Amino acid sequence: MNICSLPPEILQQIFALSCADDRDASGAPVPLTRRLACFKKNILPVCRRFHELGLHALYSHVHIGHPRAFDVFRYELNKNPDLGSFVKCLDFSDFTSIGLGRTRQMNREIQMVTAETITDALLKLPNLKEFLVSEALEDDLGPQVLATLFNKLPFLEAADFCGASSDSFLAAMSKLQYTDSTCQISRLSFHQCVSLPASVFENLLPRLGELTRLDLTHTHVSARALMSIPATARITHLSLSKCRSIGVKSMISFLTTHPAVASGSLQWLSLQWADLSPDDLSTLLKSLQSSSPHLFNLNLYGLPVEKYHLDFIPHTVEELSLGFASLSVDDLIAAFSSRTNLRYLDLTGNPYITCWTIGEMRLLKGIPSVQTWEFDLTKILLKMTHVRLPNYTIVIGQGRRGWIFCGEKNKDALHVAHCASRAVARCQYVLGMDIGSTPAWDGASRKIDCSAADFGAGLERGIYLYYAYRIC
Repeated sequence: MNICSLPPEILQQIFALSCADDRDASGAPVPLTRRLACFKKNILPVCRRFHELGLHALYSHVHIGHPRAFDVFRYELNKNPDLGSFVKCLDFSDFTSIGLGRTRQMNREIQMVTAETITDALLKLPNLKEFLVSEALEDDLGPQVLATLFNKLPFLEAADFCGASSDSFLAAMSKLQYTDSTCQISRLSFHQCVSLPASVFENLLPRLGELTRLDLTHTHVSARALMSIPATARITHLSLSKCRSIGVKSMISFLTTHPAVASGSLQWLSLQWADLSPDDLSTLLKSLQSSSPHLFNLNLYGLPVEKYHLDFIPHTVEELSLGFASLSVDDLIAAFSSRTNLRYLDLTGNPYITCWTIGEMRLLKGIPSVQTWEFDLTKILLKMTHVRLPNYTIVIGQGRRGWIFCGEKNKDALHVAHCASRAVARCQYVLGMDIGSTPAWDGASRKIDCSAADFGAGLERGIYLYYAYRIC
C-alpha cells in the first residue's frame, strides 16, 4: 500500500510520532529544535499530501528560540491564517539572554517580540493549549497578553511563567480582570515568581477547578489562596518550596485535609526549605501514608528530618530528597536497604557523608535500588574527579549540583562527566549521554513540568533546564 493512500488521521499520527521521537538511529538524544528542523527539511518536501498533513505536526508545537523565529512565525500566520488552528503549544522556554550574548536591555529593544506582537499572535491561535514563557520575556507579559490568555483562549490547559518577577508583570497580574468565575487551566507554574503578592493567587486559584499541576516555588502564596482551590481539583504535582507566607499550621491543614490533595491524587510533592518542625513533619508524613497511595516523588530538602521520620516515608516513593538532614550512613541503610522501588536519593549537605564515606562504597552498595545519588558538589564530588568508583559514574552539572549514577557506558569511558558551559540545548544532551536513559534521573528536577507529552514535554530546554537541574 502506498503510504500516501493512508487516511489523513493515520498520517498525521505518524508525523506526530516522528516529531516526538527524541532519539536518532544510534540511540543518542536529539534536541527538540533539531527534530523540528529535520522534519521540516525531510518530510514536508516529499509531496503535496505530506506537506499539507505535515503542517499539523510541525505547527502543533511552535518553538520560539529567538526574535527572528517569532517574526517568521507571525509572517507565516498572516500569509496563511489557517495555520493558527494547528498550533497547540507556543513555547518560549528557549527564549533567554543567558548564554546568548544578549542583555535584558537588548531584549527590551528588540521589537519583534513585544506585548503587542505576542497578543496579536495569541488571538490567531484559537486552539492553543499551552503557553510556556520565562523571565526573559517578563517585561512583555502586559495586560493585553494576560487578558488574552485567561479570558480569550477557551482550550488553554497550561501556562508557565517561570521566573517572571518584573514590575510590569507584577502590575499586569495584579490588575488582571477575569471575565468568568472558572478557568479551564489545569497545569500552572509561577516557579520563582518572587514578586507576585498574595492577592494575585487569591484571585486566580479559586477559579481553577480542573487543576492538576501547580508550581508555587518561592512565591508569596497565602493560606487563604490555597484553601480557596476548588474541591473539584485533583492535584497530582505540587510545589510549595520556600513558600514562607503560608504558615506552618495552614500548610499542614491544606496538605492533610483539602480534597484537592488529600483524596489520593498526589504523586509529586516538594516542600523544600518549608518552615516545618519535626512534629509537623511527623504529622504530615503519617497523613501522606494513607492519603497519597500514588506518591512517587517527595522533596524534604532542608527540613528537620530525624531518624524516626524515615519509617513514615511512604513506600511508594521512588525519588526522595533529604538534603541537609543529619542522618548517619547506618540510619540510611537500615531505613532503605530493603526498599526495592527507591531510584533517586538526594543527600546533599549531609554532615555524615564525606569523600571517604562514598569511596568505601558501603552507602552506595547498602541501598542497591538507588540508581542516581545526589551529593554536595563543592565539598565532595569536585574532590573526587580522579577517583574510580567501580560501576558508578560521577556527573558534574553546569550549576551547583552533581550526581553519582549507577552504571558506566563502557570500561574505558571517563568516570567523571563534566557538563561544559555550552549552549543551553547542548547541556541536557551531554547529560543524557553521560548517564544513559533511566527514570530515576527525572527525580533530579526541582521544577514541575507543565508541558504535555504530546507537545515536547521535558525540562531539557532553555531557562527550564536552569531551574530544574542547575540550582538547589
